[in-house]
Amino acid sequence: MNRQQWKDLLEGIGFIAIIASLVFVGIETRNGSRQAALNTRALEIAAYQELMSNIDEINALSLQSETTAAVMSRVWPDESQDLDVFRANRALYILFRHGDLAFFMYERGAIDESRLLSALAILPIETQVARDFWAARNGSFTEGYKEYVDSMIADLPERDSLN
Repeated sequence: MNRQQWKDLLEGIGFIAIIASLVFVGIETRNGSRQAALNTRALEIAAYQELMSNIDEINALSLQSETTAAVMSRVWPDESQDLDVFRANRALYILFRHGDLAFFMYERGAIDESRLLSALAILPIETQVARDFWAARNGSFTEGYKEYVDSMIADLPERDSLN
């Protein structure tokens, strides 16, 4: 091989190396973008989970102490003055907020629908008490979650409701 052929061969190899490095940079950039999106999603879920945990703790206070429940029942004037009803509503808020968190994770792609359904199994939607609670207070939840729970209620078999 003469000098010109060597030069052409080395230029070709250099050209291929440049293309290969650009492909590699593109792949790494795409992977970095995907990882950043996953990290952002994980942070959103963690922040929302912390918020829901704080709300649960506030509601749990009234379940743990009748005195606290009596004080807190005066804060929410739309609630029943009957402490047992008030405390039951706080428990239902905890359960429906648990479902709300699971639905948020489902929307973000962190869990699939089978895990969502598993997490929502704790909702006592078979009972009239829970359905009445939901009907009165579902405005506190996102539209997507409301629609999902409403569809679960609509899919319940027709039978005498449990109270």
